[in-house]
Amino acid sequence: MLAKSSRRKACAACTKAKRPCSKRLPRCERCERKSIPCKYPPINQTAREYAEAADSGSATPEQEPTCAETPVSLPIHIVASEPFYSDDVGEAQLDAGEVYHPCCKGVVRDTKSLPLNPDWFYSPDSWVIVHSNTPAFSQQTFDTAALKQHITTVQSWLRRWANTGRSPFIHHRLYSQKMPRCVQDAYTTLSAYLARTPENSELCLRIIRDRATSLVAESSGTTITPAVGNAMLLDPIEHLARVHALFVYQMIGLFDGDISLRAVAESHMSALTAWVAEMWENAELDASIHMLVLENGFSSGDGNGDVVAAARPTSEHAAWQRWIVSESIRRAWLVVTVTQSIYELFRTGWTQCGGSINWTTRASLWDAPDQYSWSRLVTGGSGPLFVPSLCADLLYEEAAPSDVDEFAQDMLVAHFGLENMAKWKAKSW
Repeated sequence: MLAKSSRRKACAACTKAKRPCSKRLPRCERCERKSIPCKYPPINQTAREYAEAADSGSATPEQEPTCAETPVSLPIHIVASEPFYSDDVGEAQLDAGEVYHPCCKGVVRDTKSLPLNPDWFYSPDSWVIVHSNTPAFSQQTFDTAALKQHITTVQSWLRRWANTGRSPFIHHRLYSQKMPRCVQDAYTTLSAYLARTPENSELCLRIIRDRATSLVAESSGTTITPAVGNAMLLDPIEHLARVHALFVYQMIGLFDGDISLRAVAESHMSALTAWVAEMWENAELDASIHMLVLENGFSSGDGNGDVVAAARPTSEHAAWQRWIVSESIRRAWLVVTVTQSIYELFRTGWTQCGGSINWTTRASLWDAPDQYSWSRLVTGGSGPLFVPSLCADLLYEEAAPSDVDEFAQDMLVAHFGLENMAKWKAKSW
């Protein structure tokens, strides 16, 4: 199996084309697919300098180590250090047909290689939120039909959750052991709303208004204050649960059409944004503590140097459970951030870019029925595993539609439009 070095720079061809480079040896995936020369820069040159030198014929390729000299590891796309769209690159300067998202301006990306271990999704790099250096975007920048389709898709996901207990952003095992009360209330309220009749519609809407207002009021005492920092007053599941619950009410309130319900939902948008930020900070801290304990151990304090159970190597089943929570947090961040940005865009004509985070895109992982199936898909599945949202257009080049799950396909539509999705599906894979 071909391997790659995490320190290797992008090849000259990918750098010149402003495309992501897998950095595989002896040729990267893109150069192999296009049957073009693949040359890597020496240590003392940047990828861009080498690409420019290659055009002039003065480049000296770096001596390539053999595959045996490079460690076999799991290729995972992480937003990192090499510029992809620099500040002076605009849509007009891209090649014809090049996929472009305005929020990518100033965003940097690279392909790193994370060790193949049960906790690959807890890497500190994977929790970085990268922001665009462009403050706001007008409605003319985006594919309006694609944004409307995203709203319709999320509404269908909520109906599926009410009917089956699962959806592409609420995992079927997430609340199997413990369903917080706020999620129970949101689930029953959503079910009643979907089954409403003309006779009881006003009653259902009043219940939604009351439940949403009560949820925000009850949670006001558990928010994070600057004085105490992230005191972890809520655990990751509880943070996620209140985000899920309020998002259910927001989807009904913002898009039902009832004016009074919409006014209440708009007043709760800032609360939901704050809860999402707190959820992310809490998850990042929880992952950091977990990784620190695994790396360094933790004394039980009894003087005999024993290590507590939390610091011992964990099973793959426990890793699957942690991935379910971690991935659910990532998807909640994406669906809330994208949906509220779309609403703000339609309401005011402008919106801000929420940033780019990494999430799992590989098909069937989310719906894996058990840990064994999940582990096999992680180590042996096809298509990129872990992708940054604003740079997810790399899926158009590195994966077939069948390699990417339903949630990722919706994110591609919302970020890059319906036309690019149609072109991707029309390719012969």
